[in-house]
Amino acid sequence: MVYLIIASVLLEFFTRGIVAKSECMQITGTLVCPNRPILAGNLQIDLIDEDPLPWEVDDQMGRTWSQSNGSFLLSGCGADFGPFNSPDPYIVVEHKCPSILHSSIKYQNRTKMQFALTKTFLPKVLNIGKELRYLL
Repeated sequence: MVYLIIASVLLEFFTRGIVAKSECMQITGTLVCPNRPILAGNLQIDLIDEDPLPWEVDDQMGRTWSQSNGSFLLSGCGADFGPFNSPDPYIVVEHKCPSILHSSIKYQNRTKMQFALTKTFLPKVLNIGKELRYLL
């Protein structure tokens, strides 16, 4: 019992100085499926924070769905340990639009594609426009 108390006190002492840097971002854009425009609507879009260490799991920062015209507004926050360690954001889009330009992962008749993002944190808004038009 004494060892447990000592371990708890030491853990508190050593972790007290650890700071996690939290950042929030907002992304706007439009998904386009050139061959079948209707497939750009109602798509799930996830904002993920990449955690590169082997024992870490990437964290979900936010989720949204595209409008019927493919437009979306996605926001979320992430935190990484260390005062100078900002989140490393990327988005994942699940879709059914035929794509021959980029590699993707097929799963249950859906395709998952991911895109790295520029680290643009609030109050600035990252507008990716229609940059994804040839990716979907």
